[in-house]
Amino acid sequence: MQNETLHMEYLELSAKLSRLQGLLTAQLNQLVEAAGLTLGLPIESRVKTWSSIGEKLERKGIQPEKLSDLSDLLGVRITFLFQRDLDAFCASLDDKFLIASKEDTSHRLSDAQFGYQSQHYIVYLPPTWEAVPTFEGLTQYKVEIQIRTLAQHIWAAVSHKLQYKQEDSVPLPLRRSIYRASALLETVDLEFTRLLTERDSYVKGQTERASKQAKLDVTILEIVLNEVFPKANKQDGNEGYSELITDLNHFNIHTRGELTSLLEKRRQKVLESDKQEASYRLKKLLNPSMDSNDIQVSETQKYRLEQGVFYTHVGLARTALAKEVGEEAFLEWAIAKRSL
Repeated sequence: MQNETLHMEYLELSAKLSRLQGLLTAQLNQLVEAAGLTLGLPIESRVKTWSSIGEKLERKGIQPEKLSDLSDLLGVRITFLFQRDLDAFCASLDDKFLIASKEDTSHRLSDAQFGYQSQHYIVYLPPTWEAVPTFEGLTQYKVEIQIRTLAQHIWAAVSHKLQYKQEDSVPLPLRRSIYRASALLETVDLEFTRLLTERDSYVKGQTERASKQAKLDVTILEIVLNEVFPKANKQDGNEGYSELITDLNHFNIHTRGELTSLLEKRRQKVLESDKQEASYRLKKLLNPSMDSNDIQVSETQKYRLEQGVFYTHVGLARTALAKEVGEEAFLEWAIAKRSL
């Protein structure tokens, strides 16, 4: 009889939880993007099925008075490329949500052990979100959020597949191999953290001291574009710096000074072109009858157009280069490059 009551509650809850799932995933993606963090995988989420709930209740021998007492009816998994981004995101969660509980699973392990590592949060939405119509009636539900790096995710996936989640479950002849694999994945996170720290130092040094004769690399290129073009045009994570360097080198632009000179010479014209393109595309988007070929854009692209922005930093630089060397020469190079 108790299970029937819980099942009826589940049928009522599932629709609300599915709505919360979509809304919360969108909010978490926005939090990641606003902080400039890098996901290793798209955010995953699920509403626990009734069969999964029943299996859990039977396996653990529990009978909750209300189904909503369970903390994992709605689960979200966020996988970051870098440990540093994971730490920054956890700080944002602490600031933006009500935290019912949190755990770093690595604290369960001794220095000589291997095992599953992840940050586990149980959160509520802030009560103030109740005033937002789309979140009305949803702030009372707990959400389980798992946060891990891509290396930790790989370990979790492998250990789940092999059922080697605990040291005691691993056959003795295989333990040395498992220890090595676990240590290598942990080393990946540590080395990426060190790489990012070294990169930050390099970027700072190049920003403060790089000479005009400094040979272009992706860091120097980004610094120059940041200096010359408006911040609004930059599209973090989607700037093709490496490919642009190939274009610049082909047309004998090899140094910081040469690039800066070119961009400053063409800056006003390319920014005017950018505003005109953004205006045209926004009008076309709002009035599809202007052209038989409708423009399909994402919300991010639409927002950029509304701000009068179309080209990215790399797009602006490539436009400046085309104006400098001539549209025909640039087009010939673009066609030849595709065949390389």
